[in-house]
Amino acid sequence: MAKLPPADRRAYILSAAGRVFLEQGFAGASIGDIARAGAGSKGTLYTYFSGKEEMFEEFMVAEIERRVSMTFELPAEASDPARVLKALGIRYLDLITDPIVSSLLRVVIAEAVRFPKIGHAFNDAGPRAAGTKLTEFLALCLADGQLAIDDATLPMAASQFLRLCQVGILQEFLLGVRSAPHRAEIERTVDAAVAMFMAAYKADGHA
Repeated sequence: MAKLPPADRRAYILSAAGRVFLEQGFAGASIGDIARAGAGSKGTLYTYFSGKEEMFEEFMVAEIERRVSMTFELPAEASDPARVLKALGIRYLDLITDPIVSSLLRVVIAEAVRFPKIGHAFNDAGPRAAGTKLTEFLALCLADGQLAIDDATLPMAASQFLRLCQVGILQEFLLGVRSAPHRAEIERTVDAAVAMFMAAYKADGHA
């Protein structure tokens, strides 16, 4: 293989390592496995990374950040909250049942006790970033008079909506009890979540 610039080499290694982590999990994967997957010699890997924990963290964060950014692309001004939340809820359920996202989440849950840094990194790139983006949109709707939520309650309200969207789906899906939801189920679940959220927080006088 032709010699790559350092940044490209690092990305190439992460791509190979990511495939191994998704197939074998974090605990099951070794530096040797990653090297044999075409990432380069062990010496090369240690030139760019301190070990597999750093590789996994960087791969995971990049994958989660990219998907969260697309999923939580929300209006930069106050807009019809019910309409925006429905579209967001559908994208969110697609996100959390995405094969790569759910595989990474299972790995993080399995390893977070022994490697808490991985858990913190996943939380920062995923749930915390998502909650911040939704909270910012809800604040715009609050300022515009479309929602009636106390400022201090906004982050909790954002979390409540996302958890309402998960009901009956995420836990069972992660446990392998059920498959990913089909479109009709997603829409029913999100419609119910939006209805409950708006019943709790819609400002008086708004349809």
